[in-house]
Amino acid sequence: MHKRALSAVLMLCILCSFAFPAVAQIYESKDGKSVIIAVGGSFAYTRDTAGVIRVWGDNQFGQLGKGHNSQSFKVMEFKTKNPNIDVSQIRDIIPANDYSFLCMNDGTVWGVGNNSYLPLTVSEGIYSTHVKIKLPEAPKTLAPGFGHVLALTENGEVYAWGRNSQGQVGCGNTKKMMTPVKLSLKNIVQIVAGGKFSLALDADGQLWGWGDNEYHTISPGNDPYILTPQKIDTGDIDIAVIEACGASVVLLDTQGTLWTWGHNDMQQLGYDTKGKTVSVPTPVPLPKPVTYVAAYSSQTYAILEDGSLWSWGNNSYGQLGQGFRSSSTEGVLPGQCYDHDVVFVMGGSLYCLAMLKDGTILSAGISKFGQLGEGTPDSKYTLTPNGMNLFVN
Repeated sequence: MHKRALSAVLMLCILCSFAFPAVAQIYESKDGKSVIIAVGGSFAYTRDTAGVIRVWGDNQFGQLGKGHNSQSFKVMEFKTKNPNIDVSQIRDIIPANDYSFLCMNDGTVWGVGNNSYLPLTVSEGIYSTHVKIKLPEAPKTLAPGFGHVLALTENGEVYAWGRNSQGQVGCGNTKKMMTPVKLSLKNIVQIVAGGKFSLALDADGQLWGWGDNEYHTISPGNDPYILTPQKIDTGDIDIAVIEACGASVVLLDTQGTLWTWGHNDMQQLGYDTKGKTVSVPTPVPLPKPVTYVAAYSSQTYAILEDGSLWSWGNNSYGQLGQGFRSSSTEGVLPGQCYDHDVVFVMGGSLYCLAMLKDGTILSAGISKFGQLGEGTPDSKYTLTPNGMNLFVN
């Protein structure tokens, strides 16, 4: 797809109030109400229309950014004693499995949480305090995977660093990278990180990939991993949005069709292959066009044009929100978990959060660390309101 056509698609999505999963955590409604819903592995942040940031869930590595690693089930207002961070100037919050990035209005980025694979661009170690990320230039957005990170600049270039055991950094080797490396990519408009692989979409609609290829996420060949960005054959698909599960790829095209391929042990591709890997993009059978897609690990969520929310994949703790819990080895094919007015959804590790058009937050799944935002460790299998609303009068 040509740059002009892609730009038109992106603008249409913005006008319809649908942000891009893994590219921006900010939701802006048609009447200009801006909020953040940022879901990490077992924790979450929100920012309401009054600008108040709240955090909850797992904090064992200090990923909530409070400057310590004490646990609490309570939803708390985000505060920091770091004099260099003005909470009112936080533009976006981008969480990963057990670390997070605070993106400021002036372009600086602060990292908190687990640094085991060097995603915080500092020497080896686990950090619970704020670390200023050492980047060559201010990023437009970040996309964290399982220990590796991508950064997209305003001029369409990509930097990467962190865990690199399968070449997911894209620098030509498999050594951990503490220093961001500039990749051989130009005119990139979207980035996303899978568990151990990376994807980038350029302005002409070409999809690029690198890293782990065990499940043919990048190439149908037998290469175990791809060390540098390589073109992915997506045929004639006009790509609007790119997403990734842990070891599979999700594309949303300009007509609202979802295409998936890769690992399918938990039905995360949205169709039954008896657990077999899929090597080429294949459409997901859904009753209506999709307007928004989000994926995490082995679970996928899609908002349809009628405002209903559908989910599929791993449901071992009821994180699909469909009202039941599956066995740990049994995946679930697409089913409706909410029937109207859903405008935003993000999945975490065994749970999910969604938002209705009036700002009401819904949650489902495990709550071992209080990640459902209800102040208790009680899990629930049905997607229902958790008592929060981000649209403050």
